[in-house]
Amino acid sequence: MTTRARRPSSPSGLLRSVALVRRRADLDWPEFSRHWREEHAAIARALDGMTSYVQAHARPELQPAGLPASWRYDGAALAGFADLDALERMRADAGYRARAVVDEAEFVDRASMAAVLLVDGWVEPTPAPDLVSASLLLFVRGECRLDPQAGRTLVADLGDVTRSAVGSAWSLALDRDPGLAPGGGEARAYDALLELWFTETVAATDAADRLVAAAPAFPVGVAACLVTRENRVV
Repeated sequence: MTTRARRPSSPSGLLRSVALVRRRADLDWPEFSRHWREEHAAIARALDGMTSYVQAHARPELQPAGLPASWRYDGAALAGFADLDALERMRADAGYRARAVVDEAEFVDRASMAAVLLVDGWVEPTPAPDLVSASLLLFVRGECRLDPQAGRTLVADLGDVTRSAVGSAWSLALDRDPGLAPGGGEARAYDALLELWFTETVAATDAADRLVAAAPAFPVGVAACLVTRENRVV
């Protein structure tokens, strides 16, 4: 089944829990993706509190050549909430703990999960979902979250890398959230997320290749870079 990338159609300020995930070591990528798309998605649909839940599947053949091992993930889970209270209510729900958390262990290497609470900075423009075939997710580290112009500066610095994108979004880590680092420690694995949308998958992979080549000159550190096809669950 072909899935298409979609941006949650919510106003700026949406709170999202965005977790980078790696598959369990004993699973191949197709089985990991199938379990996430079918079985875990069914559990997610039954949960209360989320305004959106999007699975970003990072198919191996779409990832840029020369990607550093530390940047490699098999996908990202993007869950939207109206506010922190809604997030806490879901986390406290017995069904969430008994079903969703337990099922994660069936296909995800939980020790390598990296989750951060993000608040939308800007989205421009918002492309029609049917026009988007792939997304490029760039997770960055640094003091960029303290500078409201950092996202636009990064897009300008990327230049040709972003030129073929039909839209982009910038989200910043919530100050009060310490984040969940790989291994479970309370240390943010990244500080901001740049999302770029493309009408052609080849354009996204080409942009990712150029982005990886240019990364040493970036004004920010890179935590992960994924070319994804996204599956909207909620």
